[in-house]
Amino acid sequence: MRRIELSVYIALLILALVGISFYGGPITYTFFWLTILLPVACLIYIFYVIASIKIYQKSDGRGMVCGVPSDFYITVNNESIFSFSSLKIVFYSSFSTVTGLNDKIEYELPPHSSVTRKTRLVCRYRGEYLVGIKEIEVRDFIGLFRVIYRIREPLSVIVAPAMVKLTELGFMENIEDSDRDSLALRTEPDIPVREYATGDDMRLINYKATASMQKLMVRELIGGEKNGVALFMEAGRYSHATEDYLPVENTMIECTLALALYYTENNIPVDVIYRTNCTIKEPVRNHVDYDRLYEAMRIYSFREEDDTDRMLEEAAALKYITDHRMLIFILYRYGIKEADLIDKINIGQVPVRVFVVGEDPENAVNAGTGKNTFVSYIGTASAEEVL
Repeated sequence: MRRIELSVYIALLILALVGISFYGGPITYTFFWLTILLPVACLIYIFYVIASIKIYQKSDGRGMVCGVPSDFYITVNNESIFSFSSLKIVFYSSFSTVTGLNDKIEYELPPHSSVTRKTRLVCRYRGEYLVGIKEIEVRDFIGLFRVIYRIREPLSVIVAPAMVKLTELGFMENIEDSDRDSLALRTEPDIPVREYATGDDMRLINYKATASMQKLMVRELIGGEKNGVALFMEAGRYSHATEDYLPVENTMIECTLALALYYTENNIPVDVIYRTNCTIKEPVRNHVDYDRLYEAMRIYSFREEDDTDRMLEEAAALKYITDHRMLIFILYRYGIKEADLIDKINIGQVPVRVFVVGEDPENAVNAGTGKNTFVSYIGTASAEEVL
């Protein structure tokens, strides 16, 4: 009950009690019983409205694109013989926005009438979730009670990630001029090996050759041009709450796709590395490759929390990682373990950029970074803001 209606009802009830206590008679008793039965009648009316109301809603299709408005239609029908005195429509608002409708408006529907609205629906995150009408708030004819009714058939949509086009990469400014200018000239470890000498980088040890020669053998850096960028995307899901993981995963996928598109349009080969049941390398060399990557990211499902560590450990054993002139990591967290794994992967000592999504910098582990490693804590901002 609302405060004003409740006050009026209590005053009427007191008046009825005073009447039967001091005066009696059929009129006062009739007034008393009407006052007692009024709340019951109001509740019966509300549940009748809930049972009779018909709600229809639809979008332009179940598939939508993050951040792109889509036509959205709602219809509320009163097919009963009684008027619906007060209806208020409440929308899902955590992950989507319905524009052009004020959710504070109360609708009154006479018998055999309807209210139809055409508006726009904007989904904020990539993924599958409920949108549109969440519940209906129903009041009785004198405003004593309010009942919130959650609709039985909510609208579910599958939202594809946004396609963000970057004109430049701001983070390149943080890389030393000498490293940035020589990215395309860096050399790769060639297959020939030589015997280990004092001062050689232990990460260049070729274990297969060492085993066969029975002495330490290292790869020799001789010529050959490194080509392209390796882009590692987080694989783990760190929460079971949709409101926690959905914004984080959306930012990760949006940044991955934005970087892949930027490098594709600038004729720079990029290998996107992520994990499903194993570590996958998705080479992107043209727009056909990019479309394939986009489709994979559209349906990608983040997995167990430790899948990211598995991906980094498996990547450290992959020979083709040394073919890249720059390594980019999009991760949920960056700590000592992740820093050590990245250092193990970066055998060629190329520039490394780490974007940490969703982690609070105040609570982040202060992990050591190499000379060419730059770490940015980007929260859940859009790709345009952080790249």
